[in-house]
Amino acid sequence: MWKIQPSLLRVVLALALLAVLPALAEESAADIARKSRERGALNLLGLSAQLKLTTASKDGKSKEQVVTSSAKKIGDKTHSLVRFLQPAGVAGVALLTVEGAKGEGAEISLYLPKLKRVRKVARTQRGQSFMDTDFSYADLGGTGGESDDVMKKVGESKVLDRLAWVLVGKAGADSPYGEVKVFVDQETYVPTQVEYTDKEGKPFKVYRAASLKKFKDRVIAAKASMENLQTGSVTTLEVLQLEEAQPGDEAFTERALERG
Repeated sequence: MWKIQPSLLRVVLALALLAVLPALAEESAADIARKSRERGALNLLGLSAQLKLTTASKDGKSKEQVVTSSAKKIGDKTHSLVRFLQPAGVAGVALLTVEGAKGEGAEISLYLPKLKRVRKVARTQRGQSFMDTDFSYADLGGTGGESDDVMKKVGESKVLDRLAWVLVGKAGADSPYGEVKVFVDQETYVPTQVEYTDKEGKPFKVYRAASLKKFKDRVIAAKASMENLQTGSVTTLEVLQLEEAQPGDEAFTERALERG
């Protein structure tokens, strides 16, 4: 019986490893979309943030709102909570978004302190403006209501001078959008640009990350904007404070919304 020389064996193993590396490195579009959704500016999983939203209309009028935002994985579902701090007229308003089961839309609950009650945001209302900003209710749980499983990787592009995967998918029936194109930073999985069409296929909105910032072992969009191409309005989102402290699971319930 003949023996393989150690040097030859090392070459054979190296070639075998090189052959399987591309397959191991290849990540599915669904996995990329899921990781991107968990790093969105309004859905920073595992973090609590204070954000400033500045909305400027086409005629030059603008307004500012300050909110806190938290997101946590409870069971196998992401729960996101947004509370308004300023201005006084909307202080106390809170929105809870709970990720839906596979193939289903998220469940959205809105607390209005003036009425002292929680109401569900109907599926037909998901496309409405969230508190007079250019973000819709559908945007709060991710990138617009599309399922991770329907996203397809169609290529690569550069955003902020960084290489990004380009994912495209049809939005769900509950979404105000027709098609969603997401540019996902290859190093951090942060969504750096998202392009939306309306149900008729016309350009509708564009989300853009203006700057990325490192926070401990993560990178986030420190400043971003959502532009409505059809109205000319733009909402800028800026991270004012960021911390790892997380509310308990009980905070992500309708009962907790009413307690403030």
